[in-house]
Amino acid sequence: MLLRLIKHHTPGDLNGFLKFDRMPNNKTDINNNNAFSTDMIGMNWNYPEADYATRAKITKEHELYNKGLLYFIGHDPRMPEHLRKQMLQWGYPKDEYTQFGNWSPQMYVREARRMVGAYVMTQANCEGKATVEDGVGMAAYTMDSHNTDRVIVNGMVKNEGDVQIGGFGPYPIAYRSIIPKAEDCGNVLVPICLSATHIAYGSIRMEPVFMVLGQSAATAASMAIDAKQTVQQVDVAKLRKPSASGLATNTTAEILVDNDDQQQVTTTGNWEKIKRGAYGPSAYVAAKGTSGTVRFTPAVVRSGTYRIYSYVPKQPDLTTHTNIKISTDGKSVKPLNFAAAAVKVEGQTSGEWVDLGTVKLAKGGKGYVEITTDGADGAVVADAVLFIPE
Repeated sequence: MLLRLIKHHTPGDLNGFLKFDRMPNNKTDINNNNAFSTDMIGMNWNYPEADYATRAKITKEHELYNKGLLYFIGHDPRMPEHLRKQMLQWGYPKDEYTQFGNWSPQMYVREARRMVGAYVMTQANCEGKATVEDGVGMAAYTMDSHNTDRVIVNGMVKNEGDVQIGGFGPYPIAYRSIIPKAEDCGNVLVPICLSATHIAYGSIRMEPVFMVLGQSAATAASMAIDAKQTVQQVDVAKLRKPSASGLATNTTAEILVDNDDQQQVTTTGNWEKIKRGAYGPSAYVAAKGTSGTVRFTPAVVRSGTYRIYSYVPKQPDLTTHTNIKISTDGKSVKPLNFAAAAVKVEGQTSGEWVDLGTVKLAKGGKGYVEITTDGADGAVVADAVLFIPE
């Protein structure tokens, strides 16, 4: 099938059917791309209800399929020569998974069994048409489903099931979606296989989301144990309230100031908001030839030395140098800048954190980071600024 496809649509490079996301150390995280690729479409249906032996068999079949696909692309003489040569530039990572023949032993299970809990997250939640009040984590990814089956229609092979709908901002995930209905069970929390429709789960199922839902579930479990309550009786308002230090370890927390934090961000001049590629709901952009500033003022609860990072969504017309002013006391100012060339985006992301160095900030002080359009020869972006305690 791959040969038939390439015969009619010969791509110029491997990205025609393999999604190469560049990673550090000259590596790549390959994903499925277009009509015939790394997805073994329709061959995973038995996985959710299978026993361990059957799951191991399905995993092995997927491993052999992908190993065979990569080998076929690089070695079969029927493949176009330029694609074979490109494929042979790559190999398994010599320093990873060494006990498994340099191949990951873990298959990515995107979605299998899911709980039907006290609340079901749906497409309406993702798109902001329905907003829950008991949110214990945020999600923001595109509603994403790969193809689920291959069918024959009038003698032609068709894939079906692919959905890619995005363009919405972060949205809260209900505490009720990680707990069962009260009549089903009172002592279980489910932060991964949570209660969500197929399309909503395609957005929620990202590892950072699982991490925050796992933390929320663990906190809720502790609260239920201490109060001798069921998980349904947990005081969600108390669960949602952050600790005084921001961290359970009582160490100094990172300080994130996003451009959407109105109380901590002030602007002058002409800035437009973009919603694609930003950290959080949006980012500010000043077009070439306009003037203005965006000032990020952190709420410092502990004095100390902080390393500062600015998030920069990659823009095609980004100014070659972005000028920044940093003040530790609201009076004295230290100018610096970073080059557009320093924004090296790797992996599945559209921006990167740029290191601005370290500063000493006082508790309750008036320190700030200000992004300006001074001296810009292109667009200036102001998105999020992160202060990490040293």
